[in-house]
Amino acid sequence: QGYRRVWAGLRGLTLAFYRGPRDCEPLEVLDLGELVTVRAEGGGLVLRLRGQEVTIKAESREAQEMWRGFILTMAEMKVPTDLALLPGHVFQLSEALREEQDRRATPGAGFVPSCFFEVTRVEAERLLERSLGGGNMVLRPGGHGQGLSVTTRQEMNGTVLLKHYKVNRVDQGYVIDVDTPHRCSSLAEVVQYFVESSKGSLQPLHPEYSPRL
Repeated sequence: QGYRRVWAGLRGLTLAFYRGPRDCEPLEVLDLGELVTVRAEGGGLVLRLRGQEVTIKAESREAQEMWRGFILTMAEMKVPTDLALLPGHVFQLSEALREEQDRRATPGAGFVPSCFFEVTRVEAERLLERSLGGGNMVLRPGGHGQGLSVTTRQEMNGTVLLKHYKVNRVDQGYVIDVDTPHRCSSLAEVVQYFVESSKGSLQPLHPEYSPRL
């Protein structure tokens, strides 16, 4: 089985894969809160999560061991003691652990997708209307107290359809308020849910396409 070349980014318990180094929205997101084991096998790293198994391969054995170290450090909130790394690399893991501990101690901290805008419901509608071709979905602060909202704009048979969805914060994640409530471990997964459930007809609005309100 061949490998697909992607770029990866790790933030807390979210491991995201991107098509290119400048992409803002991930191709796929893994929740390391579901991690069972990670092991080196057959020249790659095998991540076994509850319900799925993923194999990734880095450009060198050293880089692969660093990825194993970062993944285990974020998942277990401690630096593994069995890493075949130089002291400088182990220090990087210790620094990453300290930063993550500080981040988790800050309420509301976390990765925020590029399609998040500090706008009201009406401003979100106006923003999407002015940004045709640059995306038709934004994340924004919720008008219901806690949590956020998703605003979408689609045209069907000449009719503009504007929809707003509540996204409630819960322990270790978010719940999208749809007919069958959908739980996500991160905001990146929230965005991915709307893209996938709409079969790609909904796409996040990127900042470079958003004119001033």
